[in-house]
Amino acid sequence: MPKAPRVKSRPVRRDDGQLELAEFSESARLEVSAQAKAAADVEDESAMPRRRLRDRVWNALAGLSLVPFAWIFTDALFNAFSHATARTRHVPFWMTHAFLMFGLGAVAWLGWWCVSLLLWKRPTPVRVYVLGHELMHVLMARLSRGRIKDYHISPEGGYIVTTKYNFLIALAPYLWPFYSVPVLAAWGISSVWKGAPFMREFFLAALGLTWMFHLTFTLWVLPRGQSDFHGPGRVFSFVIIYLANAVLLGGALVVLAPEVSWHAYGRELWASTLAFYQWAGDAVGHCLDAFGFA
Repeated sequence: MPKAPRVKSRPVRRDDGQLELAEFSESARLEVSAQAKAAADVEDESAMPRRRLRDRVWNALAGLSLVPFAWIFTDALFNAFSHATARTRHVPFWMTHAFLMFGLGAVAWLGWWCVSLLLWKRPTPVRVYVLGHELMHVLMARLSRGRIKDYHISPEGGYIVTTKYNFLIALAPYLWPFYSVPVLAAWGISSVWKGAPFMREFFLAALGLTWMFHLTFTLWVLPRGQSDFHGPGRVFSFVIIYLANAVLLGGALVVLAPEVSWHAYGRELWASTLAFYQWAGDAVGHCLDAFGFA
């Protein structure tokens, strides 16, 4: 088996004197055109290290400020289902036929994931993941009014060249399971057919498989030095990825679960928010008492 390419990031000086950021990684490379980086040309090169340090600090602080929201959404999700189970004599959602089909699809992908690691020492199919990865970059770049000037997709990795750059473009492939979108679209279209209720289990299994596909590949590429995280920073990137997946998974489970309504989920979100800030206030009070400021 060929070895996976190492991750590198380096600025490349173009022939016209403009600075273009070229980044190489195993599963994705996001290049920003010279027009999007034109502001870098007017900056004194000696100020670049200070600017990068300042950006990293602010990005890290922004990521840490989102940690409470990640805790709140996680706590609300577990509380919503645990309270629903306590209030009803019906079978809890985790044991319903709907969730079992969702879990069956997820377990099926996990089985294939383990087999591919044992046989080929890497997950398969990488090219399918790279295709979805780059298409998410393209989609978010287009939504940000950016133009796609070049792209590349192969089993060894991929990249896009776009005239726009922001953290949503960089992190888009990690925030939403790309292949779950056509599954949900087909599910919605099939609802007009008379036999749609009998097809629901197949769509649930497909949704579980595609969501686990997204989760396993995301966990696989996170520790591999993805260049997508160089701009937003690792702290901000990891927190926003976890928060986005917690929000989306919570919404999907609420849609699938008859035991939990949106109103009940909203109540749990509010209760978790109050509980967190009450805990934070008490912690600050104890710290002030310990240092004699109270």
